[in-house]
Amino acid sequence: MPLDLTLAPLYRINGQDIASLPGLLALNPPRNAARGREKDRLIVYLLLTGNAVFSTSEYLQVAQDAANAYYHTTGALTGSLRAASDLINKKLLDRNMASSARGQYVIGWLTLAVLRDTQCTLSMSGPMHTYWFGHEETRHIHEPASSGKGLGASQTLNIHYAQLNINAGDRLLFLGRAPDAWDSTLNDPAPSSLDAMRRRLTTLTSVDLNAVIMQVTNGAGNLKLLDGTLDTKAGKKEDVTPPQTTPSLPHAEEALSTPQQVDSASVSSTPLQENEPEAVVEPAAHVLQPSAYAIPLQHEEVTSQNKVAASLPRNTAPRDFPASIPRIQPSQSVVGDPAIAVEEDELPDINNEEDEVETAKVVEPVKIVEPEAPREPSEMTRQTAKVLATSIQSTRRINQTIGEKLRNFLPRLLPNTEAGDSFAPSSFSMFAIAIGVPLMVVVMLFVVYVQYGRTPQYEIFLGQAQEMSAQASALSNPIEQRESWKNVLLYVDKAENIYRPTSDTITLREQAEVNLDKLLGITRMPFNPAFSVNLGIDVSRMAASETDLFLLNAANGEALRAVPASNRRGFELDTTFNCKPGLYGSYTVGPLVDILTMPTLNSINATLLGVDAAGNLLYCAPGQVAQAIPLPPPDTNWGRVTAFILDSGNLYVLDSSARAVWVYTGRDGTFVDRPYFFFGGQTPEKQDVIDLIVSGDDLYMLHSDGHLSTCSYSRIESVPTRCQDPSPLINTIAAYQDTDLFGTAHFTQILLTALPNQSILLLDADTQGVLRFTPRSLELQSQLRPTTGASNPVPSGPVGAIAVGPNHVLYLAVNGQIYFATDMP
Repeated sequence: MPLDLTLAPLYRINGQDIASLPGLLALNPPRNAARGREKDRLIVYLLLTGNAVFSTSEYLQVAQDAANAYYHTTGALTGSLRAASDLINKKLLDRNMASSARGQYVIGWLTLAVLRDTQCTLSMSGPMHTYWFGHEETRHIHEPASSGKGLGASQTLNIHYAQLNINAGDRLLFLGRAPDAWDSTLNDPAPSSLDAMRRRLTTLTSVDLNAVIMQVTNGAGNLKLLDGTLDTKAGKKEDVTPPQTTPSLPHAEEALSTPQQVDSASVSSTPLQENEPEAVVEPAAHVLQPSAYAIPLQHEEVTSQNKVAASLPRNTAPRDFPASIPRIQPSQSVVGDPAIAVEEDELPDINNEEDEVETAKVVEPVKIVEPEAPREPSEMTRQTAKVLATSIQSTRRINQTIGEKLRNFLPRLLPNTEAGDSFAPSSFSMFAIAIGVPLMVVVMLFVVYVQYGRTPQYEIFLGQAQEMSAQASALSNPIEQRESWKNVLLYVDKAENIYRPTSDTITLREQAEVNLDKLLGITRMPFNPAFSVNLGIDVSRMAASETDLFLLNAANGEALRAVPASNRRGFELDTTFNCKPGLYGSYTVGPLVDILTMPTLNSINATLLGVDAAGNLLYCAPGQVAQAIPLPPPDTNWGRVTAFILDSGNLYVLDSSARAVWVYTGRDGTFVDRPYFFFGGQTPEKQDVIDLIVSGDDLYMLHSDGHLSTCSYSRIESVPTRCQDPSPLINTIAAYQDTDLFGTAHFTQILLTALPNQSILLLDADTQGVLRFTPRSLELQSQLRPTTGASNPVPSGPVGAIAVGPNHVLYLAVNGQIYFATDMP
């Protein structure tokens, strides 16, 4: 039976209840809804915090644009929700960049609720709360770790998805931050009706409110939005005009890091027409309360009071600005992409530019000076050696003389010794003297050698390193610079091996490494061990979600799950997770050969999908028994499945022995239809393909010898699918012009990062490097490598597998341990 939805806003500012809540929309699907959105009813609940000014029409327009983006995006439900959230994020981010010079910003907290029959899907960005009050249970949905700080702070989009099965009589409460007085009601929702709950929540506290209650009842599928003002004693509603003043503003950092949430009063009853957005009654002005939302809403029509207030002088001093929001200075233009984030403290001081400009001088071409070999020992060194040899001989003579003197002198110190008695040292004393004196001499000689023998050689190598550093700084040819900086590192190593690391060698090494990385396009990333102890397993594949990490044990084909540790330092294994070969019902699953994470919403509620060599899929989830479902075999039957990938809901399966890539059309995470052949009539050579990725209609295949081949699927029957084998990799970095970087690399795995800045990653296992390429053109962008020196915990050795999470975390598997680095570019 269709369900009716009744929404009651709770919106109060400065003790006054406001009739309509800005940023709240309740929509039935329009007639021109995209495919897959025809039956979706959408609730948009947008809250804004910050210190910028938003008019009522701007507020509603942002919410309406998000709804339009949802209804005009085809594909998976989560993809449409993400498109709506991404649109708001871009709008707010652009506005923040434009107003950064004035110290103004805005952060959006967003809850999107999609209802399809009895299923309610939630998308939450920012620290939002959702309470579900069912017949026999309640549920509190609040995941700030995955939903992030809000929209408009950065280009990274953080979303938490959740699903609920709702029935008639259920109630949902959407809000930002609940007042303390609501704790008893939220933990024990005793009122059985919508009006009773509204009155209870609004009368419990007098603080500002911003929330929405939704009541589910049996009906014809209608949407109804109630008025936001409760009845007074006389049975009438109060006409409320919010104050015209701007409230005091909280610190920006507090609004971002410890979001204060909203409370709101009730709203006037205005039933929505089907297939049309609800009518929203605008008050004269809207002011968000300073306790949680510091953006005053201003109506476009300025009243006489507003004109007087506008004539008063305003404080134009810049306000605190969150460090996570990109900023620009009005006096400086940024060359390149305007969406690039520029931090204030990273901008150059334009007042000192003239001081840094030097008059150009004509210099003669610099020639590369070949390093000199270590010189012969100086005359001083020879004289020192002669002195040491003479000292050794003198020491021996002194040792003999002292022994004779002791034999004659010691008896005189002893009492009651007669003249005829003779005294001779014991054998132990003589042994101690024979060992101790030469040992002392050796120690003295070692100290003298270290001070006077090794120092000249150290000075020679240090001087050569400094000479090569000065030469590299003067060169303009990138190739010559590269070789000079390598020579600096060579002579620094020799100096430290002979003597020890000093402040001079450490400074030279850091200077050479920084300049080499800049020339070679290398970005160093600080990695940390994921586990407190070594796992001791050979990891062949990894897959990562926003919170979990999955590892494939190459020895037995079992998938392991790692979750963040309780001490928030790294990860720990989930010993209850079961995803391994075995008998599941009537199907036998062999060792898994590949794994991938599943979309958050799928019909089987699985988080991980594995496949064995015979095409059997294994759906796994925490706390559940794994479920096996074989893929329908292709017409030629299976040879051996070696890899698979998921793109836009479709599954691409690689059978390299049969020279085939089979495509299965997905249905909410299941693949029950027979596949079609990707290549059509053309079958390129690919028996040696070890990995693949798919982006739209483009297929990229990595071969065992490290080269790539690409194919573009043709949807026109008269035009066959085109393939290029090999596909050339392009290196535009000038310092590599005389070398073949790709020819010496050992590529073992290929990945595709998430949108919007999508790039192709190739793992060079031997150098522990990850090379980033642009899709289609395959042009090298940069290399990602661990840091050098003592700060790098990653041991030497090849990398077995890599993974990249949607939260830009890069994982490396090396020698039975996993290492991770955050904020991957």
